[in-house]
Amino acid sequence: IRNQRARQFKSVDFSRFDKILVMDRSNYRNVLSLARSDEDRNKVDLILNYTNPGADEEVPDPYWDDNGFEHVYHLLDEATEAFIKENS
Repeated sequence: IRNQRARQFKSVDFSRFDKILVMDRSNYRNVLSLARSDEDRNKVDLILNYTNPGADEEVPDPYWDDNGFEHVYHLLDEATEAFIKENS
């Protein structure tokens, strides 16, 4: 895992990935702006929709709460487990 690096999302990523999960509405809009087709747009979803379908909830910014990082970890852990279960 130490070789992983963050980078900007690119439109070519729609061809590389089956699903694009984002953490907030700003990321959602930015990624959708790079979509080339309805097929690309259909790949994009807010990650918390896997635990609260259709709620379009954002992952909160962990810096604004003393327990923020632990809370966000649990939200993402639950959402990724739901994603894996749904897609396996």
